[in-house]
Amino acid sequence: MSAADRIVKGCTPFLVKTLLRPKAYFLNPDKQKDRLTQPSILVINHTSHLDGPIVNTVFKHDCIHNLAAKDRFQQKGFGFFLRHTGCIPIDRQNPDTSWIHESLRMLHEEKENVAIFPEGAHGTHRQQLPFHSGVVMLAALANVPIVMVYIDGPHKILGKRAKLIIAPPFRLDLPIYGLDSDYIDQQTTILQNKMKGLMEEFIKIEKNAR
Repeated sequence: MSAADRIVKGCTPFLVKTLLRPKAYFLNPDKQKDRLTQPSILVINHTSHLDGPIVNTVFKHDCIHNLAAKDRFQQKGFGFFLRHTGCIPIDRQNPDTSWIHESLRMLHEEKENVAIFPEGAHGTHRQQLPFHSGVVMLAALANVPIVMVYIDGPHKILGKRAKLIIAPPFRLDLPIYGLDSDYIDQQTTILQNKMKGLMEEFIKIEKNAR
């Protein structure tokens, strides 16, 4: 790890805590803690560029590699941040599987975690965009636990507090006949519905907390 990596990774949780004050609800608080007990794929809805740093701060004891659009790495300030926090580039414009290979390497060889934002773009407040199928391909090939995370955006620096809810880990049912289109479509729909259910649980908890 370079000096720049250590500085950026060290400063990010402090800044996120100070400026966004994330509050995390765990769906099963009796068993869940802010630790990932084994290499996992975090499936997160997408509200802003701050989603990754927020989740990384909640799981500050674990190394999480966020998937990020390849073109973002070319931006001056944001690209510097992505490169020095271990993000994995994904090419949204051209067919590319390098992100899958790198994600599998992180999960199986490095024993670290990968976060994916299957909407592929920022959704609006409590309006979920359709999931891309890459999340199912990665999860099926990796065969590791999946942790669903719903972030209730938009959040603002020194404004609206960042809040999120985290579901217990689970695994996909592995394909019997390979990664065919029926399996991918079915499992993608299951993940979308799980995210919708998680959002509804978050709304319920927020109402009861008032």
